[in-house]
Amino acid sequence: MGSHWIAAVQVDVVAINWGEKQILLGECKWGVDHIDRQVVRELIEQKKPKVMKGLPDSGDSWRVHYAIFSRGGMTPAALVELQKFGGIMVDLTQLDRDLAN
Repeated sequence: MGSHWIAAVQVDVVAINWGEKQILLGECKWGVDHIDRQVVRELIEQKKPKVMKGLPDSGDSWRVHYAIFSRGGMTPAALVELQKFGGIMVDLTQLDRDLAN
């Protein structure tokens, strides 16, 4: 687990389960503003294909999961877009709660 940086793409959070061929792609936006749908679309439509290209079989047989970490939360449209792809959103309140447990 970590970030992914190559010349073609940068993804804030990448976690790979090689045995089960699953990958989590995530973005972290720690400003106070709500993030919009464009951040979600960029992760899924632009960044995902570039990351998958570097996996065995170009990621064709892999299951992809998405997460957005946002201090300021998301716009309703961004949340709908993320949930359409089964993604999750983690805001500061949830993160604090989860870390306290």
